[in-house]
Amino acid sequence: MKAKRMLAMLLATLMCVGVLGSAAAWADEAAVSVDFEDGNMGFVSVYDGMANADACAVEIVDYNGSKALQITNGSGKVPYVAFDVASLLGDKAADVAAIDMTMGIVNPDGEFFACSGNVMLWMDGGLSSEKHGWSVYLEAKNPKNAPVTLDPAKGEVFSAEQPLMIVTLEVDNGATAGAANAVLYIDDIAFKDADGNIIAADTTAGFTAPEGFGGSKDMSNLQYLGADAVELEGMAGLSADGWAQDGVEMTEEFLAALVPGSVIEIEYSSDAGDMWIVMPDASVGWSRVEQQTAATNLSGNICQITYEQIAAVCGDDPATWGARLQCEASGAWEVYGVKVGQPTGLKNLTGKVEIPDMAGKAAAAWTQDGVELTEEQLALLVPGSVIEISYASETGDMWIVMPDAAAGWSRVGDQAPVCDGSVAQVTYEQIAAVCGDDPATWGTRLQCESSGAWEVYGVSICSGAFKSVKGNVALDGFATSAAAWTQDGIELTEEQLALLVPGSVITIQYQSETGDMWIVMPDASVGWSRVGDQAPVCDGSVAQVTYEQIAAVCGDDPAAWGARMQCESSGAWEVFSVSIGTAAE
Repeated sequence: MKAKRMLAMLLATLMCVGVLGSAAAWADEAAVSVDFEDGNMGFVSVYDGMANADACAVEIVDYNGSKALQITNGSGKVPYVAFDVASLLGDKAADVAAIDMTMGIVNPDGEFFACSGNVMLWMDGGLSSEKHGWSVYLEAKNPKNAPVTLDPAKGEVFSAEQPLMIVTLEVDNGATAGAANAVLYIDDIAFKDADGNIIAADTTAGFTAPEGFGGSKDMSNLQYLGADAVELEGMAGLSADGWAQDGVEMTEEFLAALVPGSVIEIEYSSDAGDMWIVMPDASVGWSRVEQQTAATNLSGNICQITYEQIAAVCGDDPATWGARLQCEASGAWEVYGVKVGQPTGLKNLTGKVEIPDMAGKAAAAWTQDGVELTEEQLALLVPGSVIEISYASETGDMWIVMPDAAAGWSRVGDQAPVCDGSVAQVTYEQIAAVCGDDPATWGTRLQCESSGAWEVYGVSICSGAFKSVKGNVALDGFATSAAAWTQDGIELTEEQLALLVPGSVITIQYQSETGDMWIVMPDASVGWSRVGDQAPVCDGSVAQVTYEQIAAVCGDDPAAWGARMQCESSGAWEVFSVSIGTAAE
């Protein structure tokens, strides 16, 4: 009898342990929405749409006794890592009221340095101005929980239009102290409803990029090459230390495309951000071409060198340049691809206003279709403006037709199209050359047409184009921020003032609540002067102000402009960098 009671007690105990064990497992599963233990991260994407965005790498690794998302900083800029909450949570995404996650920092050199960043939502086609800070400031509290409470009154809700959570690492004290960039780890993400309940996630979900999220290459300062550009095989994957060269023999196909007007484009990373080429076997001797002054995008990962720039160093006869082409930078570098091709003439446009009813228009070859422009859209057609068309056609070409022009039915841009098979641009001046100088006589209908069957994905009227700039010199100390209509900046050195010459361009990388940005010269002889606010070339991330714009406000003599240069915007703003370069065209 005693044995039976003991057996019963043992069974009861085992059952209790089993129930408790099951409950414990359930509690562990319910404690978070995403723990990365299944190895899934398809719902994660790097966002590179900001001027200070880093081309970081993300992967799942072992960290702190479990699996976690590792974010490796590539260039020392700011990693922006997006989580597709809508795909993870489905309809329950709208119930999210708070978020918890574990943040950890590892410095490659073994020391601990404090780091901090922000959690933001993607809202209405862009990043919310509301920021929820996280920080890891003590080694004893690394990793650390980072709680976020959403404020619906400020529009902080997840919906079909606002599906993303974006985490950034913005302050890296190790990098500031000269150490290697910190590596960020994210784990145990808990999405909670208003009652604090954990919302289950489908971690097998993929990432669905909302409109405007981006993913395209940063072509600032650069020319767009045609789709027939020729890759130089063997260059991808080459790397070396600073001031060390490596390369390959140019192929016959590559050499055949290296003709007057062509451009060599290099995709790369380098510690110093620069890149150029070396022709080691040139008849004139070992030759560096465009050392530290090649046209380089603002992200510092693509540069371009023209045929003419090589000829200026190595001579006019390509047969004397030698067959070997090498890359070099002033810091450790790696090349991801090298190609040569002819520029399409496409511009990096700004101030885009979409004509919504044009999307989806399609027709057979030599057939037109389009829309009636509104008064507001017609008012955008001013000198310097450009119509940009995103499209597909069997023959690759695309232009516009103004069927009701006073000059008669008018085809514009078919003789000299600026297009690459997917994007076409037609300038105000091209329309004026066909339809006359007075836009009031152009008629209100705008149509598309191609020599092959075609479909249009979107048409925008753009206010202007960014200038391609080479030889950018960063103005140290200009990273700053301020409230709307408040100015801040630096005192320019003599060397920096000397860069302000005819043809020079000031490029500002920034963000602001209202999207605009300009400069102020507070000590100009003509008085406190605002420059560029009436006709800014900016897109919410990059702004440009030319020497000529400053001269138009402050006078022709730079000595009279004063040494202080400040930034300003109509909304709260932050500037990441300011540089001065020379227009490349």
